[in-house]
Amino acid sequence: MASALVTGATVAPQAYAAEFTGPGVRTSVVDAATGEPVADICVFAVPVFTLSFSGLCPTRSDSRGRVDVAVPGPGSYNLFVLPDSGSQYGAQWVSQTGGTGTQKEARWFTFTADEILPGPTIRLDHRSVITGAVSDADDAPAVHGTVGIVAPVPDGSRDPRYSLVGEDGTFVIDWLGPYDWPLLFSADGYPYQWSGHVGNRLRAELVSADPNALPYDYQLESGTEVTVEIPDPPQGPGYLVLHNQATKDPVAVAELAAAATSAQLVVLPRQPVKISCLCTGELRWHGGTDFATAIAEPIRTNGPQTITFALPS
Repeated sequence: MASALVTGATVAPQAYAAEFTGPGVRTSVVDAATGEPVADICVFAVPVFTLSFSGLCPTRSDSRGRVDVAVPGPGSYNLFVLPDSGSQYGAQWVSQTGGTGTQKEARWFTFTADEILPGPTIRLDHRSVITGAVSDADDAPAVHGTVGIVAPVPDGSRDPRYSLVGEDGTFVIDWLGPYDWPLLFSADGYPYQWSGHVGNRLRAELVSADPNALPYDYQLESGTEVTVEIPDPPQGPGYLVLHNQATKDPVAVAELAAAATSAQLVVLPRQPVKISCLCTGELRWHGGTDFATAIAEPIRTNGPQTITFALPS
C-alpha cells in the first residue's frame, strides 16, 4: 500500500515482495556509517533527467532494509531516496558508490522488458543543512520567496518540501543529504530559476549541504514577459505550462479560466521551452502530440514576446 511521501509520521514498512516480477530494481537500504539495514525509507524511480514528487510513496524498505522499486515500463531511470521529514537521514540520488545531490551522477537503470535489475546498496548519510539568503533585483529581501529542489507541478502547486524565505530574506533547508545540490528559487514577481541563474536544472550551480559551508546568498534575476495566445480556448478551467526542453521541468505555470484566449507568464530567459495546455480536460502540446514532438520556443532576453499556441499540423 502506498503511504504519504512527505509525512514525518512512522508508517509500517511494506512486506518484501518476494514475488516481484518487474520491471524494476531490487536493492537494500543501509546506514552508511554502520552498514545496518534501515526500514521505512521511501525509494522511487524517475525517468532519467526528470524529477517530480508524488503525493504518495510507492515503495518503502522493509524491516531488513530490502526494497523493490517498480518502473512503469521500458526506458532509463534513476532512483531517488526521500526519507520522511522527521528522519535523521537525508535525501539522495543513488549513485554506484553512494549518495549524491546531482542527478548527473546518479546510476542509470535501463529496461527493455519486465526484468529485475540489481541495484547498488543504498547507503544513507545523515541529513545536513543549507542556509542562505534571497534578495530581489534591488537587493531587498525576496517577498514570499521559496527555495527547493523540485520544479512546480502542472497544477500550480509547489514542491511539498520547499523552504519559505523569511522576512529578512534568509532560508534553511535541513532534509538533504550532505552533498552538493541544485536549488530552485522563486518569489513574487520573479520566475522560477535554478542556482546560477539558469532554467536547466542539470546546468545549475551546485550548493553544498554542509553546516560548515558559507551561507549561499542568491539575487533573483528578473524574467521575460511571455504572452501565449490560445486560438482554441478551453471550455473550462485549465493550466498552461512552460517546460524546460532539457529536463521537462515546469519553469512557468499559468491558470486558465474558461474561454481564456491568452495567458501571461514570467519566464527566465536564455532557455528553450515546450508548452503544454490542459485544455477542456485534455493535454495538448504546442505544435505536437507529446513532449517529444512539441515545438521548442527560445525565451529571449530582449523584452516581451508573444507565442501563438499551435495545434499539431
